[in-house]
Amino acid sequence: MGPRHGAAVLGLSALAHDPAAALIIDGHLVAAVEEERINRQKRTQAFPAGAIAAVLDRGGLRLDDVGQIGYYWNDRGNLARALWKAARQAPANPSGFSQMAAQRLKGVTAPAVLRARLRPFLASEDALPPVHFVDHHYSHLLAGWLSAPFTADAAIVADGRGEVCSTSLYDLSRGHGHAPRLIESYPFPDSLGVFYGAVTQLLGYTALHDEYKVMGLASYGQPDARWRERIRSLLHTDSEDRYHLDVSFVRPEHCSGNELPWLAPRACSLLAGKFREGDAWTQEAFDFAYAAQEALEEAVLGLLRRTVKLTGARRVILTGGVAMNAAAVGKARASGIVEELHVPLAPADSGASIGAALAAVRSAGAAIPPAAELVNPFLGPDYADEVIEATLLASKLPFRRCDAPRRAAESIAAGRLIGWFDGRMEFGERALGARSILGDPRSAATRERINASVKRRESYRPFAPSVLEEHASRYFATSANRRMGEIVRVTAAARGEVPAVVHVDGTARPQTVPQDWPARTFRQLIEHFYALTGVPMVVNTSFNVRDEPIVCTPEDALRCFAVSGLDELYLGPFVIDKAAFHE
Repeated sequence: MGPRHGAAVLGLSALAHDPAAALIIDGHLVAAVEEERINRQKRTQAFPAGAIAAVLDRGGLRLDDVGQIGYYWNDRGNLARALWKAARQAPANPSGFSQMAAQRLKGVTAPAVLRARLRPFLASEDALPPVHFVDHHYSHLLAGWLSAPFTADAAIVADGRGEVCSTSLYDLSRGHGHAPRLIESYPFPDSLGVFYGAVTQLLGYTALHDEYKVMGLASYGQPDARWRERIRSLLHTDSEDRYHLDVSFVRPEHCSGNELPWLAPRACSLLAGKFREGDAWTQEAFDFAYAAQEALEEAVLGLLRRTVKLTGARRVILTGGVAMNAAAVGKARASGIVEELHVPLAPADSGASIGAALAAVRSAGAAIPPAAELVNPFLGPDYADEVIEATLLASKLPFRRCDAPRRAAESIAAGRLIGWFDGRMEFGERALGARSILGDPRSAATRERINASVKRRESYRPFAPSVLEEHASRYFATSANRRMGEIVRVTAAARGEVPAVVHVDGTARPQTVPQDWPARTFRQLIEHFYALTGVPMVVNTSFNVRDEPIVCTPEDALRCFAVSGLDELYLGPFVIDKAAFHE
């Protein structure tokens, strides 16, 4: 075994949902990959063996060479508090408490489980690098704090749960050289993530998986006093801007997985409704989702106001799984409660792998990656032109080399749907110009065609625009939104010129693409489309079909192309045209 690379740190989120791996070397974020992209199982909970292999390969290292591992959870340091909180939350449910206690005790076995799962990567078991167990909310916090483009005063971490807490408010005013000060917390299961996951289940979807679909349903709803009252019996925000989840309605012992109902039977009865008629959603379902989304947004705005009240903060970080709710983030930014609001690249648990690595680096006093690196989404594998060409030759499909950005823009302008595969794969939930399906925003038919023949998903769900950043404010109530992290209002120009990207409620979730965007050919494609049509944007959705993760490899892209209604596939400088199959 060679010497360890002391400045190489592997960060992991593992042994639960959103497994991922990240690698920092010599003060640079070298790679970050979600396991689902590698094992091809959407929302996998498998150990991130493939992701670990991918990031180590990118860094040219073996696990034996890594100086330290940062792990995004620390039950060992929080067991007593967690068990005490569990006992207080479930006094009338002994079986529930015993299940929760078993879950917490299982967390203490993480070191042994990690050692066993990492053994195949090591020359010998004794070569396992030291593991730094990081409190979960601290992992989220660092991923947001250290990636902010401004000096943050405070932070809000809100998710389903950490070891003990589900929401944590921090004072950061002393700066990066000091420890953040926890000023307030909400113990699990008093949790916004639990609330929204439970609502997801009530609508027949899967918690920890389909929450974004509920947000989409809410766009079709209207204020309904009956649903608003019922939802507020479960979650409400008080006059002091604290939210309250009625934990007597919750089955906390079920909330670490998604196989069992998160709410008690009486809560399920209270919130029952006729949400489906055959395969179609009812207006009652839309109004229920609207009320739930409204309650979540009120809670998030309340947390912002309370943070300002407690700290005087004007520049705030918002992270954790709740920050994946783009509608709530959009409302928070538009509220004007704070001057600056930053949501990190991947605020859910996959991004906590980066935070755990940062925590390990920080504890060692080593160099921290610059903020610009921590918001660059292009952290996954890429493939040389020769590798792509060899894959295409092996496929026996007709292909040709081309000026990909120019030809793709011409095809989109002609009404064709294309698959776009170029450069390093994105990290996080959004397709941002490396693994995308693209179409013409000028026709509403684009949206229907992608939903029906390509994505094969629910017809109510919208598609995002990718717009040249210097033109964004003409169409959307934002000038910069580079990672599709928030939903904003559209302008009259958008309604008239690009109906495919305007949602039913007059909003959109845009990606603004600056001139220095790392995915250069994607920027060039939009520039060519603008020159051809006078419209500086394209429809952009992730390159996958329903129930599959975003494609990673050229082979993944070819399979997706073959089973979808895409007209053309661009793999680096090569194009495959389905029309050529019939020539």
